[in-house]
Amino acid sequence: MNLTDYLHFVTRAGSLEELWAAHVEQMAGYGFDRLIYGNTVYRTPTSLGDPDDFIILSNHGKEYLDGFLHSGLYHHAPMLHWALNNEGAASWRMIEQMRDSRTMTGNERKVYEFNQRMGMKAGYTVSFRSVSFRSKGAISLAARAGMSQDQVDAIWARMGPDIELLTNVAQLKTMPLP
Repeated sequence: MNLTDYLHFVTRAGSLEELWAAHVEQMAGYGFDRLIYGNTVYRTPTSLGDPDDFIILSNHGKEYLDGFLHSGLYHHAPMLHWALNNEGAASWRMIEQMRDSRTMTGNERKVYEFNQRMGMKAGYTVSFRSVSFRSKGAISLAARAGMSQDQVDAIWARMGPDIELLTNVAQLKTMPLP
């Protein structure tokens, strides 16, 4: 869908399933074919809250979700740490820079190595503006297998503001849907 059609669709979506399916399809059109959206409203200074209270949406396969979410690797994910302290969009190039400068912790390196094995090599993370300290939402946009971070950054240079707008509107619509 073009930008206007997509925004009309999202604002009229009647269910989370309908909205998520359309968002996955729309992001795939930009080259991002694996997404994880997460939101919590029970954040504290030392915790994101009970994982049973998170809203998690993803089109990743079971193997990835078991390894990243269910085993707790996400606790040490560099882009999650970035998202908790920032708003807006960030290139995964920052992970490469951490690797190259040897500033990754041992646990961050485990996340990096897991993501490499699972083909999560290039992408962007969008961190949404929080309405309170206790809430936080973000989405991870992984590029199609075989795409480099240079290619993804070039897409973002052309289309990033539109992609960020679409993800922000989807985030706002997600909150009141059943």
